[in-house]
Amino acid sequence: MKKKFTIYLLHLSHTDVGYTDTQEKMKAHHIAFIREVLQLVKKNQQFVWNCESYWCVQQFLKVASEQEKAEFIAAVNSGNIGLSASYLNLTDLVPAYVQDEIMRGCAAERTKMGLAAKSAITADINGYSWGYADVLAQNGVVNLMSCIHTHHGYHPLFKKQTPFYWDSPQGNRILCWNGDHYNLGNELGIAQASWFEYTLQDGMSSMQGSDFEKAVKRIYAYVASLLEQEYPYTFAPVSLSGNMTDNSPPSLKILEFVNLFNAQSDNIELKMCTLDDFFMRLANETVEIPVYSGDWTDWWADGIGSTPSDVIQYRNAARSFHVMQKMNCKENAQLRPYYNDALQNLMFYGEHTWGYSSSITEPFHSQVNNLEQWKRLYALKASEAVTIMRENVQQSLGETAISLHKTLKFRAINPHAIHYEGMFTCDLEHFYGYNHFEVIDEETGECVPFQLSSYSRGPKLCIWLNLAPGQIKTFALKELPAKSLVSAGRKAPTGIEGINDLYWRLCEDLENGGCISIDGIENNFFKIAFENDRGISSIYSKQEEKELINTQHPYVAFTPVYEVTERDIAEDYLWVRRNMGRNRKAARTHRSVGKMYDVKVLENGRLYSRAELKYRMDGVQECSLIVTAYKLAPKIDFDFRVHKNSIWEPENLYLALPFMAQEIFIDKAGAILRPRIDQLPGTCVDFYAVQNGVAFCSENSSVLITTPDAPLVSFGTLKAHPIKLMGEGATNCDEVYSWVMNNFWETNFKASLGGFYQFSYSLNLMQGNNAAEIFQTGEALNESVLQFYMFDER
Repeated sequence: MKKKFTIYLLHLSHTDVGYTDTQEKMKAHHIAFIREVLQLVKKNQQFVWNCESYWCVQQFLKVASEQEKAEFIAAVNSGNIGLSASYLNLTDLVPAYVQDEIMRGCAAERTKMGLAAKSAITADINGYSWGYADVLAQNGVVNLMSCIHTHHGYHPLFKKQTPFYWDSPQGNRILCWNGDHYNLGNELGIAQASWFEYTLQDGMSSMQGSDFEKAVKRIYAYVASLLEQEYPYTFAPVSLSGNMTDNSPPSLKILEFVNLFNAQSDNIELKMCTLDDFFMRLANETVEIPVYSGDWTDWWADGIGSTPSDVIQYRNAARSFHVMQKMNCKENAQLRPYYNDALQNLMFYGEHTWGYSSSITEPFHSQVNNLEQWKRLYALKASEAVTIMRENVQQSLGETAISLHKTLKFRAINPHAIHYEGMFTCDLEHFYGYNHFEVIDEETGECVPFQLSSYSRGPKLCIWLNLAPGQIKTFALKELPAKSLVSAGRKAPTGIEGINDLYWRLCEDLENGGCISIDGIENNFFKIAFENDRGISSIYSKQEEKELINTQHPYVAFTPVYEVTERDIAEDYLWVRRNMGRNRKAARTHRSVGKMYDVKVLENGRLYSRAELKYRMDGVQECSLIVTAYKLAPKIDFDFRVHKNSIWEPENLYLALPFMAQEIFIDKAGAILRPRIDQLPGTCVDFYAVQNGVAFCSENSSVLITTPDAPLVSFGTLKAHPIKLMGEGATNCDEVYSWVMNNFWETNFKASLGGFYQFSYSLNLMQGNNAAEIFQTGEALNESVLQFYMFDER
């Protein structure tokens, strides 16, 4: 080496909340780590520490004394403590509106202390939504260090330890360093605490020699390998912890090693630094830095599919929270504590740790179940806080308790900035004195279409809504004279057994808006065909005069597909997963395709027709699809119900989404993008975590599939295959599946997927192909409107 090479050491503790111990214990540990760092700085002013996540700092500041706060601020200003603006290491589950508000609050907190955080670092996670770049930029962050983990994943740009500018969807620009593993410095031996081989795998741990001699050899070999691969810089960042583990305490041994190494080395220098120090050094370089835009797709997004019932609860709370944001609940002093509580818990549940480290190998372990319940608690606490807010808001808008002495009415409020068209539904045990009625719009006095359905305890009232932005509509029941007694007459359209299956009656129903039979559903918008063994074989749009299902797809619409990979000889439950690599399955994976064997006609009324399709499939006790086709709009709902068996082996469950498109879009946190087009080179093209759904766009119209309960979407073949990366030819219009659930990961996913579930979807046929407008509508449809009953004085 002609010039001295500098390794900048970023000493940190990887924040993995709930992986090595309980979440509350980890909070206590990270608070203690900062306190210990303040003591270590007093012992040696050369010691430098980086707070990997701002959550740790925030927890420390909540309990710190005034003296400790002053010492912390002084240590940051002196360069002994580096701040990171990233709040936690997150999944793509967290909506951008949650991330942005949390980070704005943190920035305001730092401003009060006279501190800034221009840089952010994340560790372990394998990607970010494209919108994360805007969240960072809008909160004063200009630099991002990514300490990726390539276990079942990969780094973008086809190489690591390289910078690039990341252009955001809104035109902001972040300087990124695509770094190495967050414990690389531990493997090199700099922390003097572990000889674990993980990323290096050089066999050094079994060789002769002292720990220091081995570390020197590894450091020189690492620098040489960078330079041999045309590395253009004379410096590189290396992060490390006190121990080769997550949630590790600080260590002065690192500084001791640095001083000993530097005293003996002429051409390599080790230097402890803050995150800002490193980016300042990078800013002084003249090497041209490339610019990229697009999604930094997360290889570890699949973790959220291992806790499907909790994720349903979380996503419902997140949508309801967004409605409360639109209702300005933060400005209400009475509701603000609940607002802040919901915000924190929505952020915290989306942290990347999905369970205890031995969740797969020891699923019966008490700590596994303990941490699973604690993780669930954050989703439940968010839901509780949002529910309290929503109840207060609805009561302020007229909602009341039920009463036997007042007049029953119903109210709907559109909180969105766009027109809303959809269904108002209200469950009641009875109609409180009303027997034969029509529904009246109180403002216009006109009758509105409605349909009576049922739920477990009584009737369900359904009203079709058309609401302008911010519009409030109140509906009243108007009692009508009892209908004349129905007698047998000359025709018997419905048999003694109650079945309506005569062809002439189906034709009559179709003329009146829509008909339904065991063969399918037809109305003014769609003709839907059911086919034994296959399922929904056709969805024909009468408006567009075209078939919506892509016949080139291997499965028809919403076909369930189940996979399980049995252990091979000598494999345990961990290694059967690890041996899959970046696939989420193996060549031997058993795949069972759902076969439709029965159709039950459930309802046919003024607003919709509904049928239940029953399937046989491995891995489940019961499996059915409830199909609801609406008569006043080109919209179909699908509710997938499944009683899932409990299996320890790795599993996947998918639903096929085989819809025609010239271009496919998805919406992720803060960004709308075309999969396999709007992505960073070298990123994952097999699956994505979406916020609202998938848009299959054609020249004049689009099919929007909303996925409110199941965020994962899979692209491409379900078979095990060589993994293509972005830029290696994967096409945008490929096979698409809703990835309903999985237990793939070998450490901290939930081992069992067994239980009862219902996942909701909807198909919306929309004019045009403007993706921004499509997903704005999708957001409104998923969030719905405020709707409730109210009892007025008679």
